[in-house]
Parts: sequence; structure tokens; C-alpha cells
Amino acid sequence: MAAILSLGILFRLFHFFYNRSLWEDEVYLSTGIVEMSFRELFTKPLPHLQSAPPGYLLVAHSFVVLFGKNEQALRLYSLLTGVAALFLFLPVARYFLRPLGTTVALALLAFAPPLVYHAVEAKPYGPELFVTVLILWLYVKYKGQNNLQAMLRWGIWSSMLVWFAYSSVFVLAGLTAAVGAAYMRSKQWSALLRLFIPVGMGVVSFGAVYLLFARHNAGSGWLVYFFYKCNSYLPLTSAKEAVVWLGQRVFLFFHYPLGLSWSNNIMLKASEQVLQRMSLVPVVLIGTGVLYFYKHSKRYLLLLAAVLLLAVVASALKAYPFIDRLTVYLAPLVILLLAGGCDYLVAKRNILTQASYALALLLVFGPLKNSVAQVVTPYLFGEFKKSYHREAIQYINTNYRPGDAVYIHWNEKPAYNLYRSLTPLRFTGVLGNDYRHAAGNFPDYFARMDAELHALPNTKRVWVIWSNTDTPVGNYIDDPAWYYQHNDGVQRFRQHLMSIGRRLEGFNPADGNSNTMSDAHVSLMELY
Repeated sequence: MAAILSLGILFRLFHFFYNRSLWEDEVYLSTGIVEMSFRELFTKPLPHLQSAPPGYLLVAHSFVVLFGKNEQALRLYSLLTGVAALFLFLPVARYFLRPLGTTVALALLAFAPPLVYHAVEAKPYGPELFVTVLILWLYVKYKGQNNLQAMLRWGIWSSMLVWFAYSSVFVLAGLTAAVGAAYMRSKQWSALLRLFIPVGMGVVSFGAVYLLFARHNAGSGWLVYFFYKCNSYLPLTSAKEAVVWLGQRVFLFFHYPLGLSWSNNIMLKASEQVLQRMSLVPVVLIGTGVLYFYKHSKRYLLLLAAVLLLAVVASALKAYPFIDRLTVYLAPLVILLLAGGCDYLVAKRNILTQASYALALLLVFGPLKNSVAQVVTPYLFGEFKKSYHREAIQYINTNYRPGDAVYIHWNEKPAYNLYRSLTPLRFTGVLGNDYRHAAGNFPDYFARMDAELHALPNTKRVWVIWSNTDTPVGNYIDDPAWYYQHNDGVQRFRQHLMSIGRRLEGFNPADGNSNTMSDAHVSLMELY
């Protein structure tokens, strides 16, 4: 166990100190944490229409105040909760599982690349996973206690946790359902009545945090539409579509956030991906995991079923999307189920015992292999979230000459504005306007942009920086239709830029990643 814990911590520490650039979503949320005061964070809307649990904002901003405006201060809360989750998860796993299952469960939590990533991301998803583990740990610590004092203590914890993780509502509700059902089955009516104390305290607390913070962006039409286009909501149009969607969610969940895939080749056919991603192994272990917990802990099985049901229902109601990063909080719950599947098979003491060890190795191999690969080749870390905003801006800063003009394309403005706050720059960029809704076609769009470029004081040396992001927050994707008809707006801009000037030099990632994979681009142009 010590080796697994140590390796899991080392993975997290390596990427924390590697200190990659903030990617787009981190930029959006971090802007408010860096630029606003404590009072403003809790009394004014966050920039870029962002929303986060107030507890997360409080802690993250405190670290910025203590350690300065930098990426590591912004990610420190996630790192601390990511490491703490490993230590808290060990006694939880030991309570529910046998030695093999405990080892598998801890290894999956420690090695899964998406979970390592969220443990060093300036977003609240890693801390949400920690809150799930903390709830399970509290349950194990105080199990069997149903007196008034215990219920008040549980109510205080519930009231606090919903301020740090909105997703904790699903886990707390699932746990309440499981415990309440157990009380009903054993006819402990007085204990069942006392259960309303923590439930009531939790509901009141969540109601307060929802009214004060969460509701402002909960029903944003553009955000709901975005997640709809991402297929994040259970379709209610037909039973067949719902079943297909659920099957897809299970398959995708194995890949993200559980990180069980051996391969991530999206060019393969679906059937080939199932085999390369080792999806059949977790399917088998889920089945045997259900059998294990049905025998050893029906209460946990009910807890898991209730949490998953609530998550799916919330998705169907378009209240909480079911998609990769927003399901990270579920990972510990499903990991226990998979590990229980290993324990079920090993207990048979026949050929299934060998099969159990083999399946356990197959299950853990992918996450371990990929996490090692992401240390050896760090640009693989985070997949499409690997960002180069800081490096691109610093490239301009290093090579800038007095008198050069710097043009910030509209899709790079959030990153430029944030990094201007984090790092002193020798230049002040001209912020380009977004003409997508003012123009009706690409010739008109580029003509307006060209007017800005040629109005710069020096057209012989113009630094142009732009991003791959093609839809700013607050915008409906695919609007305006003419711009998104072929989803090549950024590529068209690159081509147009080469048609109005000569490229003198540009930024290329120094970590071995190809320039085509960079999300931030820089060209020094001599305009015609």
C-alpha cells in the first residue's frame, strides 16, 4: 500500500511542479479568483460567466493571497485534496473490501490519469472527488451511531460539505436513502425519525448555497445548449435512445474519469475501441462487484444505486450534465464496485481465483502505463486540455522589440488578460474585436479584422496571437451559422493571415509536441 500511495503522490507532485500553462476553462475561473477580492467573490458575478462552490473560491483565493498570483497557488487546493483523498480512501477500501480489492481500489484512485489530472487542475472537480471520499470515510467512522448527538454531527458535516462541492448533494442523498432503508428494514423507527435532523440541516444549507450562488448560472440557456450538444443529458424521446445513451455513458465512464483505457485511438471503429480500451474487463467486474456487495454490504449497493439514479435523473432534467469532468465525484464509488468484483472472484478458490488476479492486473495496467507515459512525455497529460497559452505569450515577451505591434485575437483575450496579471509583460497588446455577429460572411468578417490590423502603428512587425477556442463562454455554439457551417473558423483565420502578409517567425512548443496540437499560436507578420 505504501508503494501505491507513494507513486500516486509522486505522479501528482510531478505534474504540479511541472507547472503547465492554464488551459481555457482554468483561465476562465482563475480570472475571478486572481482579480477579485474576498468580498467581490461572494457579492459579484464571476468573470466569464463562471460558477464554483463558494468553499472552493474561498480556499483558492486564500492560497493566491498567501503564495502570490501564479498557477501553482491556483492549483494548490486541488493538489492537497488529491493527496488527502488517497489517504482517506485507504481505510474506506479496507472497510468494504478484502486485501486484493483494497489494493486494486487504491491503485485505480492513485493511477487513473484523469484523476491525477484533476488533482492538479485549477478547477473544483478534484476537490469534489475528495468530498465524496470524505463522506464515505465519515460513514465508516461513525457507522452504527444513530443517537441524537451523532445525527447532529452528521447534519453539521452535511451542511458544510455542500458549500465545497455541489455534487455532494447526490452522495449525501444516496447515503441517506441507504441508511434510511436499513432503518426501515430493521424497524428502527426512532432512528429513522432522527435521520430527518441531518436531512433537514443539509437541505436548508444547500438551499442557501443554491439561492446565493449556484442558481445564477444553473439555467443559463447557452450552457444547457452546450451540454445538450455534447450529449450530456439523458434523452427522453424514446426508450431505445435512453438505453443507447446509458450504454454509451458506461463505456465513456470507463475511459473518463476512471482512466481504464489502454489506448485512446479515436480513429478506430467503436467495436475496436471497446477491445483496445479493455472495456470488457470492467463490464465483467461490475457484474461480479454487484454480487460481492449484495452478499457483503447491501447498504453500499443501495447507496451506489441511489447516487447513480439521482445523477441520471438530474441529467434527464437538464439540471446536472453527465459528462467526463462532471462525473469525477462518482469515481471512488464505482472503483469500490470494480474492486469488489475482484474480491468476489478470488474468494471462489478455483480457476476463478487466477482469473481474479489476471483481471485485476488488466484493470490496473492501463492507468499505471498511461500515468508513467505522461511523466515521461508530459505533453500527453490532460490530452486536449494540454495548453500553451503561457508559453505563447512568453515567446512574444522574449522576442518583442520596442516598436513592435501585438494583436490579440478575440479568442485569446481571456488568456492574455489573465497572464498579464500573473506575469509582468514588456508589451501591451491591442485587443481585437469579435466581428462574428456583426459580419454575415467570412469576407466581411476578415475585412473588419484587416482594418484593425492595418491600423496598428507598425505593420512591418506585427505579433499576432490566437487560440483554437472558437466559441467563447456565453455564446451558443453554432451561432452565427455562417461561421460554424464547416467548423473551420480558426483554420480560415490562419490561412487568411498568411494571405495578407509574410510570416517572419512563430511559436512552436518546446516540449516535443507538434505545433498543430498547440491550442495557442503566434506569428510575427510583416503585413502587405
